[in-house]
Amino acid sequence: AWTKEEDDRLIQHIQIHGEGCWRSLPRAAGILRCGKSCRLRWINYLRPDLKRGHFCEDEDDLILKLHALLGNKWSLIAGRLPGRTDN
Repeated sequence: AWTKEEDDRLIQHIQIHGEGCWRSLPRAAGILRCGKSCRLRWINYLRPDLKRGHFCEDEDDLILKLHALLGNKWSLIAGRLPGRTDN
């Protein structure tokens, strides 16, 4: 499990340097994790624009339209919902 200190280091590093080279980020930020873990932690849990919880009415409508267009390709659909993850 990620600690609060690790989360804080990751957040601080990205606020200063931005998103980018995930492979070198752990060493630069002083985190003992691999770059992929840092990227997934940021994308799925820490980024400030991340939306959690129930979908709003506009999102429901968009999901229905995208499902009609794309079928059961939920990862693609999720990628078209701003602030949502594909998880």
